[in-house]
Amino acid sequence: MSSYGLNGSGLADSGPPLQVGRLERRTATGSNEWVAWLLLLGCAMPSYMTMYVGGAKFIPARIAISLLLVPALAELAQGGRRVCASDFFVCAASAWMFVAVLQTDQGWSSAAALVLEFSGGYIVARAYFFGHQGLETFVRVLKPVTAAIVAVAVLEHLTRHNVVAALMGLQSTGYEYRYGLLRATSTFPHAILFGSFCAVAGAVFLYSERSFRGRTLYCGLCLFGCVLSMSSAPLMAFGIVLSVYFYDHLLRGCRWRWQALMASLFMFLGVVFLAANKPVSWIVANLTLDPATGYFRVATWDSASYYIDLSPYVGYGFGSYASPDDFFGNASVDSVWLTLALRFGIPLVIFILLANIASFFPSKRTASIPHCHDAYMSNMRTAFTLGLAMFMFVGLTVHYWNNSWILWGIWIGIRASVKEESVAAAENPVLYRQGMARADRDLTTGK
Repeated sequence: MSSYGLNGSGLADSGPPLQVGRLERRTATGSNEWVAWLLLLGCAMPSYMTMYVGGAKFIPARIAISLLLVPALAELAQGGRRVCASDFFVCAASAWMFVAVLQTDQGWSSAAALVLEFSGGYIVARAYFFGHQGLETFVRVLKPVTAAIVAVAVLEHLTRHNVVAALMGLQSTGYEYRYGLLRATSTFPHAILFGSFCAVAGAVFLYSERSFRGRTLYCGLCLFGCVLSMSSAPLMAFGIVLSVYFYDHLLRGCRWRWQALMASLFMFLGVVFLAANKPVSWIVANLTLDPATGYFRVATWDSASYYIDLSPYVGYGFGSYASPDDFFGNASVDSVWLTLALRFGIPLVIFILLANIASFFPSKRTASIPHCHDAYMSNMRTAFTLGLAMFMFVGLTVHYWNNSWILWGIWIGIRASVKEESVAAAENPVLYRQGMARADRDLTTGK
């Protein structure tokens, strides 16, 4: 998907690597900053702040995506952008949701909302957060938004009230406690969703901050948010993030470090699957601080698996798939993978999983990329890959909805754009550096 032409001086253009420089300049001249504010503030606003347009329900994040979706598609349609494998899988996932709902005739409007949130967040992120400058802008806006979200959680602990709901004159829905401590939800629908956001944001700050002070400040803030949520999976996820960071730092000069890490992971999973009677249930049970919640999640997986086997391809839509006296009569399904399979069938789970993997899995062109070409972009590759791994990991014990569902799509979109940039760098590193230097010069001089 390359194109060639003449530059302003009449000289032949050098193709995609220099096009990346122009794209970098186009998406970093200020437009993506207000996009970042609108998108992240929308995701930071509580989902119970709703408005209705023609009978359709809109939360703040959904409004932000609706406003940005058409401009984002126009941005992606401009010359120089490439189609990634994750684009296909996100489109396939969106189409399958409608196909499955057509078969079950359950929840057209709900399926449309899920498609708008996930695919819309993905498309906006793919369009506007591209290249070094685009990512720096996103992280720069993410910092104060994260600080504000954690500050709300602190106020919850101090006042024992939902501060945002109180300011809006709404009645608090009550709180959960663990070990006598309140589980903060901040602006998210549940404490574990708030903690999950902090763990994923912490992975970004750990790699984006250039100073030890900045890393300590923002990562400490995210860790504090995980502690305030009193949720097992986010705390474990943050521990994994820190462990991977130190592992990466110690073996920075070893190109084989990620292969060794993946081999160790597969070896561990292999031992679990060989030794445990129910390996997935064993893993889920050991992701919790409270044994009672661990046993509940094991029962959830066992019961949900039975119903998934009865309708593996299209699921049950948003209708009821269990009798009132069954296990799910008054209980939630605390896993995004199980919920998606129950609603839309196993094919959707496969498409979502492949969308995540395709966004960061190295291709032949990026496998040999010289990572020293841009240290910041190299760090961002690791940061957003680690963030997606935590989304998938924590998703074993929590269902994402509203803001968290949108943030997952945003993270996949950004990682896909980072991979797109890596392809251009791998094709011709010299011309790529020239294009980046030209973009930086133009941004500095205001041209």
